Amino acid sequence: MKLQKLLKKLDGYLSEDKKKERQEYEELASLLMKLKKKEMELHKDIAKEKVEEERRVFEQELMIVHGQREKGVALLAEMHARKGDKPSQA
Repeated sequence: MKLQKLLKKLDGYLSEDKKKERQEYEELASLLMKLKKKEMELHKDIAKEKVEEERRVFEQELMIVHGQREKGVALLAEMHARKGDKPSQA
């Protein structure tokens, strides 16, 4: 009886870890989509900007956003590899 109770507690803890990992994965994926949209907007802004100084400001911001997105994609890939499979979209 004691062993079954301990196993249930352990399963509960493991489920909590899985839920937390899935939530982190989904939040990161959502954030990466937002960064991708921001990156695309900056490309459009650069293309239509005529003032060179303003264009440079947009290009600097684009470099920052792109760098953040690259780091996020690498982290997402690491999480995916560590988990072994992608969490299902529920």
